[in-house]
Amino acid sequence: MTAVESPPASHQAANISPLAAQIIRAVHDYRFLTSPQVAELFSRDTRASELILKRLVDAGYLAGVRRPVLAAETPDTVYALAQRGADLIASRLGIDRRLVRWRKYHNYVGLPFVEHRLAVNDVRIALTLGTQSLAYGIEEWRYELPVREDVDDPDEGVPPLVFRPDAYLRCLMAPRRLHLFLEVDMGTETHGRFATKIRRYLAYKDSSIFRHRFGGRSFRVLVVGPTVTRVNALRRVTEAQGGQRVFWFAPLVDVTAEKIAEPVWQLAGESTKARLFEPENPQTCFPLAPRQHHAV
Repeated sequence: MTAVESPPASHQAANISPLAAQIIRAVHDYRFLTSPQVAELFSRDTRASELILKRLVDAGYLAGVRRPVLAAETPDTVYALAQRGADLIASRLGIDRRLVRWRKYHNYVGLPFVEHRLAVNDVRIALTLGTQSLAYGIEEWRYELPVREDVDDPDEGVPPLVFRPDAYLRCLMAPRRLHLFLEVDMGTETHGRFATKIRRYLAYKDSSIFRHRFGGRSFRVLVVGPTVTRVNALRRVTEAQGGQRVFWFAPLVDVTAEKIAEPVWQLAGESTKARLFEPENPQTCFPLAPRQHHAV
């Protein structure tokens, strides 16, 4: 993966439209986005989005990261933040530039990392737009949240319990909140390693520490895979470890904003599919509590 260097940008402040500024901010928040993803986020035509993105690359606000693709319809350019974009974000937010978490080397990562982040972002976009259509909202999204607790690891038998989900998100469904961990599988993880991950989630659930950390009684783990066959295989692995209704499975193709209220999720241990957003589910939706901020 190589970043396409932009020509030197003028030091004179460019006339950035509100839409362009929002796109720069989104690219920073998501780290990597394709033009179709930007088009979906901002309800724009893909071609129009490509033109805006190209202008932002030419002006030094974004970097275009080329990737090899097999299908002609797959975008071969992924967009990431560039120096001038980071400066703009600091200026617009009125914060010290050092607080903008971006450095040029963040764009130079391997193709598997980029492809995985794009898949995670597909899920994030679907949930963000889908919950908005239901008058809900994603209150918090944190990528690769590190969890480390003074709890026995189920395999080692001693602390600490350590795992890192692809994301943690909290959905506001007034007057309730839904807590979710996200695992996006690319078909490369062994069944044995995935089983270890499930055992750690179960140990975390049984420890009751989650309630102290996040202010919720429990959580769901969303497992999204590339195909129905792969998803079913991971569900069987989960069930073999004793995982039940906490774990929700769906192929990536079904996780869309348009299907947000449809029963596309297969719960471990259940024979029928369910909707992710049920207004009254005592297991995972809880009355609002004061927001807590704990180091995890």
